[in-house]
Amino acid sequence: MAQVPSITVLDSDEVEREVATLTAIAAILGEVQASPTGNTLLDRVKTLASILGEVQANPTANTLQDRVKTLAALVGEVQANPTANTLLDRLKTIGTALVTGPVPVEQKTTAHDIALPITRPPNVTAYSANDVVGQTATAILTFSGIGKSGGSILITRAELELDISVLPAGMASFRLYLYSSAPPSNFADNAAFTFAGADRAPFLGYIDLGAPVLLGGGTLYCKVSGINEQMKLAAASSDIFAYLVTAGGYTPAANSEGYKVTLHSVDM
Repeated sequence: MAQVPSITVLDSDEVEREVATLTAIAAILGEVQASPTGNTLLDRVKTLASILGEVQANPTANTLQDRVKTLAALVGEVQANPTANTLLDRLKTIGTALVTGPVPVEQKTTAHDIALPITRPPNVTAYSANDVVGQTATAILTFSGIGKSGGSILITRAELELDISVLPAGMASFRLYLYSSAPPSNFADNAAFTFAGADRAPFLGYIDLGAPVLLGGGTLYCKVSGINEQMKLAAASSDIFAYLVTAGGYTPAANSEGYKVTLHSVDM
């Protein structure tokens, strides 16, 4: 013969306690309710019941009273302030967490400002239009540590500074060709720039730096802002490589002319 399930009858004091508990829960859920329209007592209790149902370890302990006890225990475990240990305080803590969600992780972008001095060969040999301007050993420029190995960066600005007191006749704009690895062409200073087929694989693009202007104090300067070009670094490298190419032919004024190229970027 089937066993008839027992029915628990609450006395008046127990009913009052249950009503008080529901009222407190309803008030708390009302404070943290994400949807202001879902604000009836029934909706609030359903919300609480749903949450407790998801985290309930023992599915048979499914009465409202047991769920509230479970909630109180969970909050008690994570309560930062052990003195705030009443059921109401615990429910407020869990209620606030339900609305605000997990503590957001602060995401910071890493900015890089790589200034690269260029030491030209000690000569006054004229540059022709479209010649590479570089250093003594190689004209390849290396911007070391401009991003994370294998990561992507966003180049935001580029600058060119020339320690020259007078703008050389014929000097026009400059272009910076960028590569994810050292270009196999390995041009020397004053070599005519051509886009060699072997350089195609690491090629990332170019930046037009503009034409330098005299600032005074023996300094020529130009820059380009708002570039916002996304570039992918090689898997085993945190560097970008480049050629600086002049658009106009000019004669260096002195052996001691100093150049500096700066790239600004952020990690993505």
